[in-house]
Amino acid sequence: MRSALLVGFLLALAFVFRLTEVMARERPTDSAVASEMSMTTETTADLQGRNRLGAETSPYLRQHRDNPVHWRPWGAEAFAEARTLDKPIFLSVGYSTCYWCHVMERESFENDDVAAIMNEHFVCIKVDREERPDVDDIYMTSVQLLTGSGGWPMSVFLEPRALKPFLGGTYFPPEDRSGRPGFKSVLRQVARLWAEQREAVLRQAEQVGEAVARRFDLAARPGPVGSEPIDAAVAALLGRFDREHGGFGQTAPKFPTPANIDFLIAAAWDRTPVREALTFTLDRMAMGGMYDQIGGGFHRYSVDERWLVPHFEKMLYDNAQLASTYAEAYARTGDPSYARIVRETLEYVLREMTSPEGGFYSAQDAEVNHREGGSYLWVPDEIRDALTDAGLDEDLAFALDVYGLTRGANFRDPHHPGDGGKNVLYLVEKPVDRAANMGITAAAFHRRLERVNAALLQARTRREQPATDDKILAGWNGLMIAGMADGGRVLGETRYLDAARRAAQYVLRSMRTPDGALLRSSRGGQARIPAFLEDYAYITRGLLALHRATGGDDLLADAVDLMAATRTRFWDEANGGYYDTLPDQHDLFVRVKSVYDGATPCGNAVMLNNLLTLHERTGDQRFLDDALATMQSLSTVLAARPTGSATSLRALVRLAGARPGLLADPAPRSNETDDPVRVAAEPNVLALAPGREAILRVKLHIARGFHITAREAGLESLVPLDVRVVGGDGIRMAPAYPEGTAFDGPLGTMYVHEGEVTIPIRVERIGDITGAENVMLTYQACTAAACLPPQTRALPVEFVGEQ
Repeated sequence: MRSALLVGFLLALAFVFRLTEVMARERPTDSAVASEMSMTTETTADLQGRNRLGAETSPYLRQHRDNPVHWRPWGAEAFAEARTLDKPIFLSVGYSTCYWCHVMERESFENDDVAAIMNEHFVCIKVDREERPDVDDIYMTSVQLLTGSGGWPMSVFLEPRALKPFLGGTYFPPEDRSGRPGFKSVLRQVARLWAEQREAVLRQAEQVGEAVARRFDLAARPGPVGSEPIDAAVAALLGRFDREHGGFGQTAPKFPTPANIDFLIAAAWDRTPVREALTFTLDRMAMGGMYDQIGGGFHRYSVDERWLVPHFEKMLYDNAQLASTYAEAYARTGDPSYARIVRETLEYVLREMTSPEGGFYSAQDAEVNHREGGSYLWVPDEIRDALTDAGLDEDLAFALDVYGLTRGANFRDPHHPGDGGKNVLYLVEKPVDRAANMGITAAAFHRRLERVNAALLQARTRREQPATDDKILAGWNGLMIAGMADGGRVLGETRYLDAARRAAQYVLRSMRTPDGALLRSSRGGQARIPAFLEDYAYITRGLLALHRATGGDDLLADAVDLMAATRTRFWDEANGGYYDTLPDQHDLFVRVKSVYDGATPCGNAVMLNNLLTLHERTGDQRFLDDALATMQSLSTVLAARPTGSATSLRALVRLAGARPGLLADPAPRSNETDDPVRVAAEPNVLALAPGREAILRVKLHIARGFHITAREAGLESLVPLDVRVVGGDGIRMAPAYPEGTAFDGPLGTMYVHEGEVTIPIRVERIGDITGAENVMLTYQACTAAACLPPQTRALPVEFVGEQ
């Protein structure tokens, strides 16, 4: 009974954590535990009673060094203290530019009453997720399993011996609100459960730990790989394309997801619908407020579907990847607007994100004086004053019109409504089109815009600036080395190539151990933390991009050396591919092997592309052998969730083009009954007069034991149910997708259909019917244990024009 009550409480508390979400998104060995437990009580007592973050180099940890909470850094001393004192661990994970991390600090961690509860009942540990992506990955997975979502700040309660989580959430306020328990209530209840129902809490921790281990174990299922996931991913991404605003997803918030864009460029640039979707997306992202129109560079994401209002923090990894993406788009199109984005983004990084030694800083904050976007927002009078001070009064009307200020305010801070309306600057029209409407050349338009931007940037620099996280991360520097190299190559700018080489030299010379191993983080001349797979992978990627741009045997030799070091440290001998972490890390209860792209590309996927590149440039068969083994280790993932692994698919595109004989043949299918989904469309012929509508019904019969993902699948990387018309512009379709049923699968809660499902579709004729129109249906069938490759089928529907 007591156990049942505990489980009920845990579920209710997890539900509360989910409701209060406000953002988008190896077990220790016995000897290791015994060694840590040998710490004496006297030594532990010395550690109590004070905050111990003052000696840390991470800007995020240092932000919390004066909190009344007795924070500890992640490590053996904190674990030993928790074990000796028999207290659970409260783990808080965030990063220095995280807006809601700042909010929770102000509300709870600077609050003496909250801190007193934390200090009495818990050993409290702070982790910078950017320094320790391994810790973040494991416990974010646990939070997602417990609550169905995740984000930062991340708040997790751990049992102290094996460090397994038993409760998790993200931000929550200090006091109870609207029937939801606040942080103080949660702390007290967890402390009471730890004291009174210990065995049930430990069982919960064991179950959560096993679930996390199973989630990561899904990556280790090697098998043959064919080219089918390429077409499935192209179809799925095109099915998500937002025709109105651009992007491959139609709901807010919108992230740029350069991995998906890069994959589509590599896989399907020659297909007109894909190429048009890509260029439209690249244009809209560059025109919106997510792009810093004045200073260059991209903010993290758009809070709306229009790319208009950003979440204002700027991350090095976003700007690095997008610089490479726009450089590739410029190389393929010659569109000068893409060259401008590359140049402005790289100039921003050199101006604001580069250390005197040449390394690149990590991020810039979203807020100034507790105001999100405080340094980036404008009102018309501020534009007027800035241009007047610069002697550009004649450009005022131009600036207000081009940047949308004549259309009224587009930003109101929901947390400070008294501040009034302000403006995020955005381009109301693509520059070449705006110039034509003004009767001037595009070159003249840009000269005038650059003059305005210089004056506004000068005025903006006089404002208080957002804080910069000036730690240098090896992996993120590798991404920006590639961005600088790609930009310098396509623009013919040695300035960017020199910056890339200087950063590479800094990392390779200053962020190494005596035996040559990479270190993850550097700040103030102190390099620390053994590097992870992504650090080795991204640095190698940067070296290879710089080698492509400049040549140089030294760069290729450094890349080869790093690949050898990576294999020694991270290779999975049993299944192929690479682990994310070193084999002797006793502070992790599971050894992670990441296979999906996130805001940064998956380390295994980047290594896969590096191996192919090195095989191409050296002819060494060992690189190709490792590439094939890595690809086979990703086979289950590529088949089940191809859009979650776009960087791996880009490597598959390369293999399919250059060495198709190395891929498995498609599985034979004798007839349509091999597919567990039968599809029919009624009627088969639709006669449509101009401006008239009709109803088309698409019916799916799903075999017993299978389900298909719903339109709103619940997990971003799943392939959703989709039906659309392709070819011609005379037909418009509006499907009314039914809601799915919740299903707890191995990847988390998703929404599915079973048995029979019907999609009614309103079809309208809006132009000429050419006979080229096809109704395309995309779906993915799964069992409780695995998913089949996504299917895209043309339905037997004919459109006939009537007068």
